[in-house]
Amino acid sequence: MTSSVYLLGSGFSRAISKHMPTMAGLSVAIQSDLRARKVPLLPGHDSPLADNFEQWLSYLLEDPPWLSEGDKYRNRAAFNDVANGLHSVLSALQTRAATDSPPDWLLQLVRYWQVMGTTVITFNYDLLVERALLAEVQGISWVDIYTVPIAPLGTRIAGVLGGSGNVGGLKLHGSLNWWYSGPSSPPGDQLYGARIDAWRPADSLVSHMGVDELTVDKVPMIVPPAAVKSPYYVNNTIRALWRQAAEALQQADELVIIGFSLPPSDQIVSSMLATELNREATIIPVDYGSAVVDNLERIFDEERIVKDFVGLGDTAVPTWVQTRANQAD
Repeated sequence: MTSSVYLLGSGFSRAISKHMPTMAGLSVAIQSDLRARKVPLLPGHDSPLADNFEQWLSYLLEDPPWLSEGDKYRNRAAFNDVANGLHSVLSALQTRAATDSPPDWLLQLVRYWQVMGTTVITFNYDLLVERALLAEVQGISWVDIYTVPIAPLGTRIAGVLGGSGNVGGLKLHGSLNWWYSGPSSPPGDQLYGARIDAWRPADSLVSHMGVDELTVDKVPMIVPPAAVKSPYYVNNTIRALWRQAAEALQQADELVIIGFSLPPSDQIVSSMLATELNREATIIPVDYGSAVVDNLERIFDEERIVKDFVGLGDTAVPTWVQTRANQAD
């Protein structure tokens, strides 16, 4: 049986629902959210940096040597505002996405993952996949989806639960329902998770009862899309997720990349794929456009890359799911 690893990017969430943003759309939405909450204008808002969201966030997070100490602290405060805005915007957008029924291909895909015991690596923060799994697969709870110990938020005690489901869910950039003490916290800081309900149209995605009270001293565990992410990788649980992802790649016969373009600026992911992916594994990009092929060819030999499912527009993901489901029957 083929051992498959799926790697998901923002294009996958966008394929599930048009309510989910592109990177450019996310930047605009966050800036609008900050203005609505009367947050002071961010440093660099009137410069060309504002046109490149990733570079702008990196400028705020790093310590540019030409800035005074006061300006560096102001940058860090602005970065914190953006991180909070990211959580606020994506939470609202995924709630809008949940007002619609999940696409048939998504339910078909999560059933396939469950049957095959698939490892799913995702850089998405949203909970759309989790909700689809809970709606479609009987007998699992939300903690079964994650492969690392996540303490249910209602406990706020030492006890934790680890995943026992058949799908290995590796959220390498955190999740909208995870909270912790922040990037400056000790490596052993506990991650807490809020309960997720199964996908039912018009329901809220996260069960919010008591969340505000229980997270008053916590911040969302999401790694913002900045070029420099190392402060967020100190946490032991996040590091464990990356180690598990590397181990899954080493054992994979094929890597299916859906909605993740592997941009040259994301060097840590490129490095992990280049060094850890099984040298014999086939690589199958599934994408609206074909730019991902050029980025993959910077790392891998062309003959390893299956190009049948790129450049297919909105039909790319449904076509892949139907093809793979038929192969499994």
